[in-house]
Amino acid sequence: MPTVKLGDINLCYKVNGKGQPLIMIAGFATAQNMWLPLLHAFSQHYRVVTLDNRGVGGSDKPSGPYTTNMMADDTVALMDHLGIDRAHILGGSLGGMIAQHIAIDHPQRVDKLILFSTSAGGQPLQNMLLDLAAATTPNWNRSNSTLVGADLRKLTAAIAARSFNAPFNRLVIISLAVLLLRLGMTRVPAGQVDAMMTHNVLDRLNLIQAPTLVLTGSADRLMPPQSSQILASNINGARLITIEGGSHALAERLSGRFIQEVLDFLGSVGANHTASMLLK
Repeated sequence: MPTVKLGDINLCYKVNGKGQPLIMIAGFATAQNMWLPLLHAFSQHYRVVTLDNRGVGGSDKPSGPYTTNMMADDTVALMDHLGIDRAHILGGSLGGMIAQHIAIDHPQRVDKLILFSTSAGGQPLQNMLLDLAAATTPNWNRSNSTLVGADLRKLTAAIAARSFNAPFNRLVIISLAVLLLRLGMTRVPAGQVDAMMTHNVLDRLNLIQAPTLVLTGSADRLMPPQSSQILASNINGARLITIEGGSHALAERLSGRFIQEVLDFLGSVGANHTASMLLK
């Protein structure tokens, strides 16, 4: 996959398909290969751009802290490099937080916005991360409301485990995450943890101008449906869809339904046929 120097970062990306651009931004500790099950469906209708956020995959992994605003600027710089003036922006989890910043700070660059399994940030998100750290780091003192001293390897594995609800998936994902971390084949993206801890755009969501779809799974154990309800209620005209039984890993676990909702929202020609084939 190609890599380009954008400011202080070498960013790894890939382009599939032709047509109107669709930028897909992955979540915490996740490289762009997470989108592989969806690429065929979306690239039939769009010029799909995926990327490895700073800190993961083939992109540079500078020491943190990172911010979601900084990572949004990385994505906009990639759009500039590719000659993309405007695009649909789709982001999940941490990717959804990055997408929020793009829509708020660069409204002229966004046609339609899709946010899933994500949060506006602030205290609820901080509390979730602090609670997970407390559960995975024995005798850790969380009184200072930061993650200093927490075991970020165990925290990352716990986030991976909570992203899936099916017992088999949870077992496989957490075992793989722990193994890769222990073998040093992957690094804890501490800078991305910082970005989630400091993300807070609740009082700026009203600045989003793009038509917005908010998707959540009713069984999301990481960022519960209330997080999406808050997003949708604070973004003018946003449409909220709750997928029954959906976990945090909504796009992977229920990909057919996810694709159908996204393509319908974007108004793609042939969307119903594409989604019906995937649902069979």
